[in-house]
Amino acid sequence: MGRKNICVAYFLWLTGGWLGLHHFYLGRDKHALVWYCLPGGYFGFGWFRDLWRIPEYVRDANDDPAHLESLAEKMRDKKKPPFSFARFTGQLLMGNMLAVVVSLGIPNAEEMPWGVDLSWVGVALRPAATAAGIWLVGNIGRQKGSSLPPLLACYATVPLVHLGYAGSGMMTVAGILAFQWKSRAWRRQVTERRHLCKRVLILTLCGGLYSSLWASYMYFNMRIVTKNGDEIPFRHAVFNFVKSPAVQEFRRNLGELWDHGRQHGFWSTLQNLIDSLDPLGEKNALKVLDLKSGSTQEVIRSRYRELSKKWHPDKFKGEEEKAEAHERFVEIQQAYEKLSSIKHRRMSKNKRSDDGEKEESCGAEGGCAGAADQPISV
Repeated sequence: MGRKNICVAYFLWLTGGWLGLHHFYLGRDKHALVWYCLPGGYFGFGWFRDLWRIPEYVRDANDDPAHLESLAEKMRDKKKPPFSFARFTGQLLMGNMLAVVVSLGIPNAEEMPWGVDLSWVGVALRPAATAAGIWLVGNIGRQKGSSLPPLLACYATVPLVHLGYAGSGMMTVAGILAFQWKSRAWRRQVTERRHLCKRVLILTLCGGLYSSLWASYMYFNMRIVTKNGDEIPFRHAVFNFVKSPAVQEFRRNLGELWDHGRQHGFWSTLQNLIDSLDPLGEKNALKVLDLKSGSTQEVIRSRYRELSKKWHPDKFKGEEEKAEAHERFVEIQQAYEKLSSIKHRRMSKNKRSDDGEKEESCGAEGGCAGAADQPISV
């Protein structure tokens, strides 16, 4: 497999660490699969922890003599690997995640032909999925363990879960305790390095199976609920999202940026994009006051006074109406202050610019009117 470089490992950690690319490079395929299933080790926590763990992983991948000697000393001192809170947490998260995905990915009866109920498949596979997650995390690195103890423990808790004496999380905890007690051991033998193609194939199949369960959930079971309580399948809502005015406006803006870039270049397009994002908040303030760009300070002040009178909270009686009016009143006041501040800065900048041009003109002409009238001090 060749010696691994720590700089390459950190580069892959930075660019593809959330998908476990650095772990795949170091030959830690199970670790990579966990990072794929729990993006970055539970939304970045594991990825951040790898920042100071990568040097040890590189030494382990290169079979560094000093590292192996330290590992051998640990194995002599302790018959079983010491308890690790990080590994315990990983087993808990991975076991629960696989159990949830299996349950979600089974199509409900409404989506099946003739209303076939497949919920029993999820019930039957949930303990196996939980045990698989526990086993996967427990076999990362120089530790190993059999899948049989957690599998038996997970299935043993099924009656308790269905009778209501235990929650689904208890199944995962039972599986972890069985693994820690009966299965956890050192990986003393040096494992044979698999061929790259075989490694890629196995990870692709496992990752594809996991992704297909999520895809099945989104296609068959996922529902979007509006604030009015309307419910629609996600697969139908996607087409409505694409046709929605917001998405159409977004596509139109992207098309305009693309056309502008082809005609005027990248930097001009970047400036246009920055302006469209309204970094000063000017466009939003104009929208709040219902004004056009280029409005004078007098127009802005007049509009502010008009809207302030209209939305003053004292003019409303109901609690909800008064709260809404107060929110609107504050928004109008902030918009006015923002526009006034922007106008003031621009006027000051223009004035300084005009003064600078006047001084430059005077210098070029060898003096200005009134300069000769100044008395000469002796």
